[in-house]
Amino acid sequence: MSTEKDKLEKAIQEILDSNKILEKIGKSVCVFGSSSIEEGTEYYQQAVETGYQLAQAGFAVITGGGPGLMEAVNKGVQKAKGKSIGICMEFPEICIENEYIDKENHLLLSDFSARKYLFWKFANAFVALPGGLGTLDEITECLTLMQMKNIQQRPLILQDKKFWSGMAQWLENTLKNEYKTIRESDINLFEVTDNVNDTITKITNNIK
Repeated sequence: MSTEKDKLEKAIQEILDSNKILEKIGKSVCVFGSSSIEEGTEYYQQAVETGYQLAQAGFAVITGGGPGLMEAVNKGVQKAKGKSIGICMEFPEICIENEYIDKENHLLLSDFSARKYLFWKFANAFVALPGGLGTLDEITECLTLMQMKNIQQRPLILQDKKFWSGMAQWLENTLKNEYKTIRESDINLFEVTDNVNDTITKITNNIK
């Protein structure tokens, strides 16, 4: 039976092994998104286009390696012949298939904190597509780390105004203006875009 020490040691080793691969990828963008949105939907196609355009712009693209929008992004990257990276999680008795990750860039981890550490360390920018609790967790942790200056500030784009405007308005109106639990500088840590082209423009303008 694994002890907490065993789990910690395994997580550290996973980070060290992954570093050897990710330090070679060059400038990159990490894309978050739902694992539940399926092929044939508008959001899936937008995710394919996001991966494609990021790769065309010269970025390696990192996802969580799962199905749904993560798969779609990786699919777009491979279509553009870019670097398609998946930082995947091991789940007992569950086999997650994402055939659009480059074999040499397919990382399989057992620890969520190690996975997110690699996101924060190697991505030059972040894009959040529509998603659920996992995507919200990744967004809020990224914002908190930048707010506390634990990681360098870099672009965080919430793509799709229809999906994200409610959250953006809540942060602005409720947390900042009404309760004053966050500041204007915290609001400025992210931007909301309406389409893939706007996202690519904002990222390429910030990362040379």
